[in-house]
Amino acid sequence: MEHPILIINGSPRGEGSNTLLAARALAEGLGGAAPASAIRELSLRDLTIEPCRGCFGCWRATPGHCVIRDDMRTVMDALAEANTVIVSFPVYFFGFPGPLKTALDRMIPVMHAYDGGETLHRVRESFGEKRFLFISTCGFRVTEGIYDALRAQLRAIFGDPAPLLTAIPQAELMQVEQMRPIVAHRLDLVRRLGEQLAASPAPDASLLREIESPLILPKAYHRLVSMMHGTEGA
Repeated sequence: MEHPILIINGSPRGEGSNTLLAARALAEGLGGAAPASAIRELSLRDLTIEPCRGCFGCWRATPGHCVIRDDMRTVMDALAEANTVIVSFPVYFFGFPGPLKTALDRMIPVMHAYDGGETLHRVRESFGEKRFLFISTCGFRVTEGIYDALRAQLRAIFGDPAPLLTAIPQAELMQVEQMRPIVAHRLDLVRRLGEQLAASPAPDASLLREIESPLILPKAYHRLVSMMHGTEGA
């Protein structure tokens, strides 16, 4: 059965992920009136995926297919069925979280083997037409500078232009009861982003800026989080 939209939940928190709320809102906007069955979710935390061994068997022995037999096959089969892939992940320490980084490393079979020409690899034709979107949350006060390295990595993997990566800062607030109206409004903006992406490959830049803006004033957030973690005045 085909699922036009696939959400890959790369959070170690699984269903408790703040980013998953945003990913679902994005999928709702993209899907429009499509039935819920058109959207499939995979939580990497619940799968057994070994690290890439660097054997390059997927280029030599079984071109396009990993030689490791584990749950990465489930991910690859789901990718093959999807038209749009939403990759959902938090940023804890300036990079992709462990489950997602492992899965991305294991996606090397979708790339052609290095042929001595271009430094970067070409994506195999069966995956070249798929649309990848990356959405994230982080606990930092702002997003500026936090995602630079990740965007560069996506350009290296997918080429230029890289897939869209948008993020919501101050994710510590997304589970705070008093913040629900503000968080709901931010998720509505993400839903609107999905609607725009369903109609056009290029979303409105002002909408992206609004999504990535702080939920509250950065100074107020700093004080609040310091109190939450017991580091006020440290």
